[in-house]
Amino acid sequence: MHGTSRDDDDPVVELNLIPLIDISLTLLIILMVTSAFIKKPGMALKLPATQTREGAPETNRDLVVLVAKDGRFFVDSKIQSDETLRIRMTSLATRNKQARVLLKGDRDVPYGRVMRAMDLARLSGLTRVVLPTDPTPPAAAAR
Repeated sequence: MHGTSRDDDDPVVELNLIPLIDISLTLLIILMVTSAFIKKPGMALKLPATQTREGAPETNRDLVVLVAKDGRFFVDSKIQSDETLRIRMTSLATRNKQARVLLKGDRDVPYGRVMRAMDLARLSGLTRVVLPTDPTPPAAAAR
């Protein structure tokens, strides 16, 4: 009555999309969960903890200089010598005199290395140097 007759020997020609959708959603969930654990390469710093903080949050236009525990300078996860850091800061200063330098020094770094980075920034013509810190937990601040 439908115009064609079907024998029991003929294969069923229907596409079952449910398993395909199940696999696709499972892969999507796995991708979303694992991408949350992917971190940008960089240095693991322990910034000093303070109760007060200054300055606006970090932006993409800021030059972030990391000073590792051993005193080495890093910019964009690459080791920088004093001279290459000065050159980079000078080129930034020629483009934008109001650019900020975020100087993130490990809490165990020698004080002289942090001051050297600040000196390089000022010699380059950059005067907006910020020293970011980690906030002190409320329980530690009460002691």
